[in-house]
Amino acid sequence: MKKRYKCKQCYAINIDAYDHCVSCGAPLKHPKSTLFRVVFHVLGLMGLYIGLQALLGIIVTIPVFLKNIDSAEVIDGIAIFDHSSDAILTSIVLSAVLFISIIVFYFYRRRFSVRPLYRFDKIGLTQLIWAVIIGFGCIFLSQVILAVSEYVGILSVDTLKGYEEEMAALIGQSPVWLIVLTVGIIAPIAEELLFRGLILHLFNRHLNIRPALIIQGILFGLFHLNLVQGLYASVTGIAMGMAYVFTGSLWVPILIHIVNNTSAVLLPDSLMNDPVIYMMLLSLMLLVPLGLWVLYRENQGKYILDLNA
Repeated sequence: MKKRYKCKQCYAINIDAYDHCVSCGAPLKHPKSTLFRVVFHVLGLMGLYIGLQALLGIIVTIPVFLKNIDSAEVIDGIAIFDHSSDAILTSIVLSAVLFISIIVFYFYRRRFSVRPLYRFDKIGLTQLIWAVIIGFGCIFLSQVILAVSEYVGILSVDTLKGYEEEMAALIGQSPVWLIVLTVGIIAPIAEELLFRGLILHLFNRHLNIRPALIIQGILFGLFHLNLVQGLYASVTGIAMGMAYVFTGSLWVPILIHIVNNTSAVLLPDSLMNDPVIYMMLLSLMLLVPLGLWVLYRENQGKYILDLNA
């Protein structure tokens, strides 16, 4: 695979066969860039985002806790008090917005050409519709992954039940609009900029697109810091990466992520509790591979095998 180098003047990506930048004509300096440095860079970006969440979580939660200390109780090792879920969601929103702001500020200050790292090509109505369909199908793909994981022994009934109770305790007290804003909209945008935007491109500079897709998906799962979410997030992360590669537009995985998270919040629990309806809904997981196939076929003429090309 040909090595790629970043122009120090306009930050366009060039292959090593070029002595001058194809974008601005400046002489190219070929820096030593290794896969180890990329991994270090990626872990640093993930650590930055998680660190922002932890820091803002402490800053926002402590005043709310002190104000409602009389209502505090410990449930499964987690301190729950009045407005605790509101404080947690607020910290998630703030950390996501701050992370997005840091990325925008970095590119602005460096006068970075956004296109080499972020592709925001215009999408058509067909791509938009299928992005919504894939996002909805990812909900049921996640359910199938959890069911299979439970069947083979990776997850236990107690683990799944404990995860549901923990999520209900952490964010279940908040109004739906705040949950949708946080989990359904703001967080997905920041996560797509990080994983499908930065991390996928960074690995693609040293690896073929297929292993780069798998690695960023696994890292996306690990980013959630719990086994239940990590299992299905790894698979859906790969699916969203494929949608990005097939269309060349980050708008597509962003929309998939938003629809998936928002639908998961708004979908009535009664549908999942009815065995007959539940089994019928699981078949909707097929919308994911079907949608990816449609996106691939529609864009086959400009299929992006290499995001840095």
